[in-house]
Amino acid sequence: MQAAISVIIPARNEAATMVHVVQTCRAMAPVAEVVVIDNGSDDGTAEAALSAGAVVLAEERPGMGHAVRRGVAAARHDWVMKVDADLGRFDTARLARMIEARAPGVGLVKGAWNDPHDNMPMTRLLVRPALRLMFPGLGGLRAPNTGIYVFDRSLIAHEYLTGDYAVDLDVMLRIHAAGAGVAEVDIGRIEHDARDVGHYNAMAEEILAFFLSRQPLALLEEVVVVAETEADVARHAAGVIAGKLIAGARVSVYAGAGGAALDSVFAGFPTYRRAPLAEAAQHVPHANAARLRVIASPATRFEAMRTALPVEVWEMPGAVGFAPDISAGTGAGAALKRAALERLGLPVAFAPREVFRVVAEG
Repeated sequence: MQAAISVIIPARNEAATMVHVVQTCRAMAPVAEVVVIDNGSDDGTAEAALSAGAVVLAEERPGMGHAVRRGVAAARHDWVMKVDADLGRFDTARLARMIEARAPGVGLVKGAWNDPHDNMPMTRLLVRPALRLMFPGLGGLRAPNTGIYVFDRSLIAHEYLTGDYAVDLDVMLRIHAAGAGVAEVDIGRIEHDARDVGHYNAMAEEILAFFLSRQPLALLEEVVVVAETEADVARHAAGVIAGKLIAGARVSVYAGAGGAALDSVFAGFPTYRRAPLAEAAQHVPHANAARLRVIASPATRFEAMRTALPVEVWEMPGAVGFAPDISAGTGAGAALKRAALERLGLPVAFAPREVFRVVAEG
């Protein structure tokens, strides 16, 4: 039996197509609900969606990402299909191909379509080249920024999705960084509303800004923290851990004593893993990892992991004569680091940057 699906439809002033889109999606198996997120419409979009049998939510903050984030959070099922609200004629039998393409290890299925009124300039000129350079494992997708796809929300920290038009790319990169597969199926011809040059110019700025913001996050660099106690982890590396998890990257913590305090802060992130210190040497990187960054306390006597990936090792403070030569800002992770310290009963005052000594470069 196929897992049930929640369909989400972000919409702003799409009353003309709303009834058709909602009714068509509701008729699909195994769709269990259709959720329309009204993003500040003034043309009766919400009323049309309700009349067609959708659950309707309001999201006043402008931006596709805010609407998607609201819908994903409200969905009753982990498998979520996002569908555009402005579709004209479309074939549900072809959309069903995305549902059927779900398989073990696959976290997202993109629907590749063609539109006689849209030659996909953003895809050709910006998105595909950026992916080939930054995330080569996704560079072969034909329609990477399509707004029609189905994904497993349990794999990502969806509450941190970007609030703008780049949200579809953000979902895909987070699934990829979590180690899951991204598939693509042909869903044929779909007609959208015609787009003007100004629309594409605004899209290009948002997408470019999104890619530039993701470059320094090194999403495919998997972080492995190895320490004798969770107190060492919280004091010296919790900021790095939190920042990586918020961005969507995978972090594995191997600590000797304790773990409950860290779990209470980080276990809500799907890309967080914790295991006993003794298992660190057997760590297996996720399928899409490009490199490993190991952060180790001096007393752990870290042993090299068996992997073909490049490995860089950073040592935490604590060794005699410790002299840091690299630092990382706590930034977005500061609040979570503070929470971890509080759980452990440790002083919550800390420097804005965590410091390390590079002891091995891969």
